[in-house]
Amino acid sequence: MALTTILRRASGLLRCRALQMPLPQRCCRHFSSGEGSKITSGGFSYPAPRSLQQIVKLELLENESQEQIRAIWENYHREKDDSLATTLASEQYANLVQRATASPFFLFPVYRKEGFFNMICQFQDTCFLLTYLEAFKENPGLAPPCLTVSLYDDLVENKQIGLLRADVINMLDKKESQVLLDQLVASYSDEKLFAWVHRFNHEPEQFDFEAYRLEMQKYTAALPSTESA
Repeated sequence: MALTTILRRASGLLRCRALQMPLPQRCCRHFSSGEGSKITSGGFSYPAPRSLQQIVKLELLENESQEQIRAIWENYHREKDDSLATTLASEQYANLVQRATASPFFLFPVYRKEGFFNMICQFQDTCFLLTYLEAFKENPGLAPPCLTVSLYDDLVENKQIGLLRADVINMLDKKESQVLLDQLVASYSDEKLFAWVHRFNHEPEQFDFEAYRLEMQKYTAALPSTESA
């Protein structure tokens, strides 16, 4: 089912009172409005490292323990202004990819003092693209990503760990991006939260945006990334 159809059918989206933000700047990789689309190498440059080897010396990581890999990966990104990272155990990583492939679209509210606005995500191949919902509504084919989340499975087989990296591109600061990354991983990992993802993709008429928003708001309030907010 195309995302434009899902959005039309999802209950509560048309009447939600979200903030109207300036549209994000146009850049490199765009969303797809169609069904079954794939990432292609032509036309756009992906706004994040495509391979793990572009970020770290993979041969050195392969000599480390799982715990050391996790620490190295997260510490490497901690001081960066425009990227952040997390890791998943191999089973959780595989589960996330499987679910995201079957249910590639979802919504995430971003809160500021004045209220909230919505980001829409789309999973393609080995990455999530997130953009401002209103930019997508204006022109699905030209909506630029505000945040990308790249998945690297290079160490899944031998070290039983998957690496995730989020790159901040537009509209968002690093703290907001950290909350979004936490929400995204939880939404595709937690059974209760994934029920909303599945409903949004496969039963959009039954997806109540306001009920989902309130539940996600409670969940987000308990995240480590929001404790000092």
